Amino acid sequence: MGNSAQTAMAVYELPLGAALPTASLPRTQRHGGTLSEVLLLENAVWFCHLRWGVAAILVLFGVLSWVPDLFAGVGLLSRLVWPFVTGALLATANRGFRYHLRAAGPEVSARRVTANLWSQIVVDLAILTAVVHFCGYTDTPIYFAYLFHVVLACVFFSALNSFLVTVLACVLYSLCGLARLKGLLAAAYLLPWSGGPFCGGQPVLLVHLILPQAFWLVAWFLTSHLARMVQERDMALAVTNRQLVQAQDERVRHMLHTTHELKAPFAAIHANAQLLVQGYCGPLPAKALDVAGRIAARSQRLAWAIRDMLQLANLSSAGQEQPAAVRLNLLDVLTRSLEQVSPQAERRGIRVQMQGQPAAVFLVAPEDHLRMLFDNLLANAVAYSHDGGAVNLRYAVATTGEVLVTVADNGIGISPAKLPHIFDEYYRTEEAVRHCSESTGLGLAIVREVAQSHGIGLRVESQPGLGTTFTVRIPAPAAGSQMKSDQEGVHDGVCTDC
Repeated sequence: MGNSAQTAMAVYELPLGAALPTASLPRTQRHGGTLSEVLLLENAVWFCHLRWGVAAILVLFGVLSWVPDLFAGVGLLSRLVWPFVTGALLATANRGFRYHLRAAGPEVSARRVTANLWSQIVVDLAILTAVVHFCGYTDTPIYFAYLFHVVLACVFFSALNSFLVTVLACVLYSLCGLARLKGLLAAAYLLPWSGGPFCGGQPVLLVHLILPQAFWLVAWFLTSHLARMVQERDMALAVTNRQLVQAQDERVRHMLHTTHELKAPFAAIHANAQLLVQGYCGPLPAKALDVAGRIAARSQRLAWAIRDMLQLANLSSAGQEQPAAVRLNLLDVLTRSLEQVSPQAERRGIRVQMQGQPAAVFLVAPEDHLRMLFDNLLANAVAYSHDGGAVNLRYAVATTGEVLVTVADNGIGISPAKLPHIFDEYYRTEEAVRHCSESTGLGLAIVREVAQSHGIGLRVESQPGLGTTFTVRIPAPAAGSQMKSDQEGVHDGVCTDC
């Protein structure tokens, strides 16, 4: 029972798009209290989406008012026309705002977006004032809707601009009340039992005019203060993030430069040590020959480590230009990867076999990246196989058009708890260190970067002591991946005219 649990099959699938995040500057940088152009445009579009909902609510309210006995049953006036008019005006204005934004194209200027936003605010407040009037002004709490505009302005605008929005709301509300009081606007109500505008005399007039506006100004002060604190914190985080990005870029550049400079000296040391070992400089004493052999082996391992570090840094660097995708035969790529690991496999008596369908499989992909992926998977399989073991490489095209490649070994395997960590940089299990001390711990990290850069699926199945199988799924052309089969003379990833 304990033995079966120990050797249970473990399965792990590398998440697509879960590569280590590339730091980038946030779009919420502010200058002079205003949002960036991109975020301003997003806010203008968001306001338009919200306005469609408000227009729909107004029209629905008007429709319900014409349902027999519905509004009368709850004490409201029926057969209202103004909801249709205000809803139509709001929808018409919204179409104009959207057209104004689209007409500028993708390179819309901040000035145009700002003008669009202010136009939206003025129209919204004007229509809201009309709604407040038709609802009886102070007979219903609809005038609290002004607070929505005040709060949104505090969140999206600077303190000065949000204050101007608040003042505009107060002015429109006051003008509406004064116009009703002076008889310049015909009385309009939603409640049939309304006693008239400002019923109760001058004190009530002051309460209805002054108190709501006082609430709005207090709400503006508190909300703008909190919004300013959040914006200042956001600006500080943006500056810190920019400094971290610059420091990270500088570190990567320095590391790439240093490792590149070390690559040539270690290659020279290895070559010269090989000359000594092979006797080109004359016979050496046994102890000297042993020392030269160890120098050659150590310099070779360091050269491999430098190569892996350079590959991983280039793959994960945001500023690194991606190699061009070319039309290539998958069989050629796999064959070259097999040739790469063959010397090590032969020294340990490991059989490496490749099986696949006879038809060639053509892809359009960056050849260097694809070779990195398969080189490291095969090298990993050989390194952690037992002497005299076997590594099987298979490829096929699925009915979905995906190209499937499996690399299977019967080596030491990986325990279920450790399987999700094998793609981490420099991660090696205790069993892996005991079995092969020469690995750099970067091979599978390189595989991860290539797979996630190109949307390649990667599945790992392993049993401790029984071996590991890596399954690579290269997407079909219909998936829109960067890796796709060449359409010219290819059907479902298989060359039909070869």
